[in-house]
Order: sequence, then C-alpha cells, then structure tokens
Amino acid sequence: MTAALEELGRKRDHVLDGAALAPGDVVVDVGAGTGLLTLGAVERVLVDGDVIAVDISVDALEELRAHTSAANISYLVGQADVLPLTDASVDAIVTRSVLIYVDDKAEAAREFARILRPGGRVSLFEPINSRNVPLAEAVDFSSLGELGERLRAWNEEVHAQRDDPMLNFDETDLERLLAGAGLAEVRVELGADEHEIPGDRYLDQVGAPGRPTLRERWHDAFAPADAETLSGFLSERTVRTKFPYAFVTARKP
Repeated sequence: MTAALEELGRKRDHVLDGAALAPGDVVVDVGAGTGLLTLGAVERVLVDGDVIAVDISVDALEELRAHTSAANISYLVGQADVLPLTDASVDAIVTRSVLIYVDDKAEAAREFARILRPGGRVSLFEPINSRNVPLAEAVDFSSLGELGERLRAWNEEVHAQRDDPMLNFDETDLERLLAGAGLAEVRVELGADEHEIPGDRYLDQVGAPGRPTLRERWHDAFAPADAETLSGFLSERTVRTKFPYAFVTARKP
C-alpha cells in the first residue's frame, strides 16, 4: 500500500509540474474527485492563487470540502466537456484519469482551450487502456481447449470496442485532439505500471467506478459452468500486467 501511495504522489507531482504552477495562478482541477490534484495545487499557488475543483459528483466535492480548510478552493459541479467557467478565465488546467470517462474528448479539449487565458497551460495524466496487455496474452488459457479459445475471442472483442471511452483512444489521439482545439506545444510522455496480481484479486478488482469486475463480466458473457471454470483457472495463477499511461502538456498561444 505504501508503494502505491508513493506512486500516486509521483503522478500527482508530475501533473502539477507539467502545469508550471506559480503563486497567484488560477487553476482548475477538472474531475477533481476527492482532491488529489486540488490539494497539491493549493500548496503551489499559495494564498494569492485560487484552485477551482470541478467534478460531476456532488458527494466527491463535499468529501473534498470536509477534508480541507483552504479558503482559496472553489467547488463547482460540472464535467470536462461542459465546464462551468467563462472564457479565458484560468491560468492552468490539471486532470488525472478523467478523459477516459468522456465520450466527446474533442469537445473537452475545446473546453480546455476556451477557458484558458493566453499562455495558459494544460497538464493531464491518462491511462492508455487500449495498449494494456490483454488477459489472454498475460495468461495462457490454451489448456482449457475450446473454452480457452472462446475466452481469447471474447478478450479480443472487448479490446476492440470503439464505443467504450476507456478503450477508444491512445496517446496520439490525445495529442491530436489538443492540437485540434488550438493548443500549442503539445508534448506526450509515456510510461507504464507493471504489476504481478494474484488471479483471485484480478477477478474481483474494480478497474473504475461503476465498471463490473472481470468475474461479473464473465458470468454475463459465458454459461455459468464455463464462467466458474474460467474463474477457478485464473484464481490459481498470477497475472503479469502492464498498464501504459501518458502525461500530456500543452499551452494556449
């Protein structure tokens, strides 16, 4: 757990560094959640700056408000592709794992450009799920015969879904969308998290809020006996995962 928190802190700092925050800046944390970036930004803009936490969840904003006494944080309900802010009103935008939930990422990029002042910066972190190592490549299911082949076909179909906002983009799309919105100096830095996850934990972990677990998806996609066979097989193994991600920065001319 300590290592995971340290890695989260490194990603937070990388995003904030990319935004080149300075005392007195007005910063928007889009998809603020419970405030990882918001609270880090407050420490950098100091008392003369302002941080605006925007999230679609009132509950998340209320939780953030309950855990800080900073007077220079504002709380707004909104989403990345419909930001409740006026044109050219902020110096920087930061986000972490937000665009994966947005269907219209091009509109979100245009919204970023709209609310930034000239010279304003965008700095974001996004998982690139389309480049994840598919489970059927991380684990050899061939000993299950025909069921293993069906699992592989299902896995390939899932990864090819172009209507899933978590899977239908990569780092080149992020670069293209920000540039297409009129932002300049778009830079992409790639990385990846690699882990060895026990199969039983892999089956029941939730990849994102509101998403079903792998065990639940298998029970929806396969006959009950087949789903149980697959679950039992995986639970006895370790899954070597690789989760690519991108840090992206840009500037408004």
